[in-house]
Amino acid sequence: MKTDIPYIGEEYVEYVGKETKHINPDILLYGSTVYGKVSSDLDISFIVKKFDSKDYEKIKNLTIEFQKQHKMNLDEEVPYSSKLVYTDSDVEYMLKNTPFKKVNGVYRISPIEKTPQFLGSKEMKYRLLLNILTTRSLTLQGDTEKIDIYKQKAWDLLVKIIISYNELSEIDLDHFIKLLYKDEKTNQDGEMFLGYKTNIKQKQLDLEDDCERTFDRLVKEGKLKKQASRQFKPNEDWER
Repeated sequence: MKTDIPYIGEEYVEYVGKETKHINPDILLYGSTVYGKVSSDLDISFIVKKFDSKDYEKIKNLTIEFQKQHKMNLDEEVPYSSKLVYTDSDVEYMLKNTPFKKVNGVYRISPIEKTPQFLGSKEMKYRLLLNILTTRSLTLQGDTEKIDIYKQKAWDLLVKIIISYNELSEIDLDHFIKLLYKDEKTNQDGEMFLGYKTNIKQKQLDLEDDCERTFDRLVKEGKLKKQASRQFKPNEDWER
C-alpha cells in the first residue's frame, strides 16, 4: 500500500499541535482512514510518556470537534478512554501481560460484550491497542523507531496468542490468517473478535503481507521452524 500520510492526518496533527506539544505525543492513524475512507470516524491514538486528566479531556474534545468540522462520523460506542490515549507503560504492560488470561497454560479469548462496562474495560483497551499495533497504522508524529519496535513485539505476541488459543502444534499460514478474522470456536468475527476486518481489499492484502513478513522474521530468529512453503512449527521454548 502507499505509505503517504493522508491529508486528513496532516491536518489533524496541525489542529492539535499547539495543545499537545507539551506531552510530546506519538500520534497514530489507523483503521479505514489509512485507506482513504475520510467519511468514516477518525481512528486516532496517542502514545505518550505521561498525561493527566486535563490533557486527556483536551485531546478528546479536539478530536471530536475536528471530526465534526470535517463532517466525519463519531464512533463513541467504545469510549474514548479505551482507545484515544495510551502511555508507554500501557504498551509495555500489554506486551508483557497480553489482553487475555491464561487458563491451564492456554490463552482464552473472551467474547466481546457490547455493554458499557466491557467496552470501557482495561481488557477492551488492551485488545484495541494490540489491534492498532498489528494493522497498518501510520505514525503521523513521533518516534517511528520506537513504534516499529512496539509493532514487532505486538506481532510476536499475536502469533503466540493464536497458536495457544487454537492449540496448534503446527501452523499453516493461510489458516493462521483466517484465524485472525474469525474465531472457529464461537464463530465470532471482525469487531466482535480481534478487530480484523475484510471490508477493504487492500487492508486484507496488507494483513496477509504483514503475516508473511512476520513468519519469515520469526523463522530467521529461530522462533518458528519452516516445515514447508507455508507450514511452520513453533519452537516450544519461544512459545512459552
